[in-house]
Amino acid sequence: MNKSCVPYPRKALYLSLTIPMLVMYVAIAALLWQISPIAFTIYCGLFVIVAFAQSYVCVYWKCPYVGKFGPCVGGFCLPSSQLARLFAHTRKSKRAYDTAINLAFASFLGIIVLPMYFLYLLSLSALLGYLAIVLAYAAGFLWMICPVCATRHVCPGGQTAMKLHSLVTGKLR
Repeated sequence: MNKSCVPYPRKALYLSLTIPMLVMYVAIAALLWQISPIAFTIYCGLFVIVAFAQSYVCVYWKCPYVGKFGPCVGGFCLPSSQLARLFAHTRKSKRAYDTAINLAFASFLGIIVLPMYFLYLLSLSALLGYLAIVLAYAAGFLWMICPVCATRHVCPGGQTAMKLHSLVTGKLR
């Protein structure tokens, strides 16, 4: 684990990328509330699942951001790094880690996919705009945030970012 990345050196860049995503999450939640309270409840529940599952993953990785600002995709480490303190002194297991990381990923994917149907019902341009924002965010995050994160060597997103960087630049970090 690279502790020279603590505190995270690109906090302002991270926040400038992530705050618009947080605003979009709230706008989508408001839309879902109007269209389907059940979809709204599921959507909000997925955020809770990601936050708790990711917090266990953070502890398992011995993430140096636990209890501090952490640069996790989509803004989830903002609560997860604090929640991780709940798991700091629990016994960790590979099985629980596998469950947590798969649950976090599936729930995160659900947060991205669930609104797509409702945005399509709203209009095709709303859906396409949403997809463009999500893809631009993901590309920006992988290119600018992950390469200087302390967990980039264990995090699946960080590993992907490092491979992309090595393909484009011809060198590994």
